[in-house]
Amino acid sequence: MTQASAPGKIVLWGEYAVLAGAPAGVLALNTYANVTAAPSPDNRWHFSSAGFNANPASCEPRELPRQPAAGFISAILEHWEVTSLNECASPMSIHTDSSAFFAGSQKLGLGSSAAVCTATYSLLCELTDREATLTEAMAIHKHWQGGKGSGLDIASVWHGGLIHFQAGAAAPATLPADLHWQVIFSGKSAGTKDHIASFDAWRQKANTTPLDHLVKASIDLCAGSPRLADLGRYCEALKAFDESANVNIFTHEHTRLGTLAAALGVLYKPCGAGGGDIGIGFSDDPGALAVFRQRAAEDGFLPLDLEMASHGVALEHG
Repeated sequence: MTQASAPGKIVLWGEYAVLAGAPAGVLALNTYANVTAAPSPDNRWHFSSAGFNANPASCEPRELPRQPAAGFISAILEHWEVTSLNECASPMSIHTDSSAFFAGSQKLGLGSSAAVCTATYSLLCELTDREATLTEAMAIHKHWQGGKGSGLDIASVWHGGLIHFQAGAAAPATLPADLHWQVIFSGKSAGTKDHIASFDAWRQKANTTPLDHLVKASIDLCAGSPRLADLGRYCEALKAFDESANVNIFTHEHTRLGTLAAALGVLYKPCGAGGGDIGIGFSDDPGALAVFRQRAAEDGFLPLDLEMASHGVALEHG
């Protein structure tokens, strides 16, 4: 049996600014997607999944899988110009488990597609004796997203830890030891593709000064050790950008969480492309952050027990 695992991620700062060339801060999280391959019990390939809801499926070795349970397998093999599973290995049973990225049927917004894509790619490279590269993993995921996105999610999943990501390149970074954080699920799942398409349309026809300010705030955060004041300035720039671009970053739920946080001296910001998903509270006072966590839960939100993932995608043989 061979298993590939890849962590989740959260964008601490740089959402949308990274699409204008600015660096972003991205943190890998210790919630993992696992993709496992074991010898097939017969002469067919078998595919199953947990988390992402899909019916178990199978196919002949002369085919490529098209069923949802096969996940990114077809996208990766087509990128390699492979026309049948016969070219990969002897028949296998492949199971994809992304259940850690869901609360019940709701996707949390922790980067499940990047984690599953990277884990699947790493596993298939192992099965086919190919060298896995970050550049290729980013290209496959970007094609799957319809050519949208910066690649920061794949880079985070690949490296682990905190990275500064800019123009396709990642550099390791650190957070101050006294900067504490808490991730909260807003209760509403959101997609990325439509929000990025809306951003592209806005950028082509609108005054992009708010984006320029967001870019500068993100550059400042990556220039040194990020402090609460720097994060506060970035959050204000993000609000102004959202008001102009109307990509719905500050949803009703995130605004409510921001109000709860501010009453306790905690800085809260949404994370991601907009529409919901997760946000993060920052504080130099862990006690205040604990109270914020409690108040958020009492208000119907879901605090997530997460830590930084110190490593990225990994393979294990059993």
